[in-house]
Amino acid sequence: MSAKPQHYDVIRKPIITEKTTMAGESGAVVFEVSIDATKPQVKEAVEALFGVKVKAVNTTITKGKV
Repeated sequence: MSAKPQHYDVIRKPIITEKTTMAGESGAVVFEVSIDATKPQVKEAVEALFGVKVKAVNTTITKGKV
């Protein structure tokens, strides 16, 4: 699977905090994604951009950020 321009529209940027660093120790990564992205779109984008197999996608909507 190759990276397409729309994959960069889904994955905006990584989130680097103390909590996400702790999650990284268990193999999880945290990204800010487009508000209208679906879980299958997020999975496809991560697999295409980073060449990994995604087990699960968990999402949350955080209020207060645009």
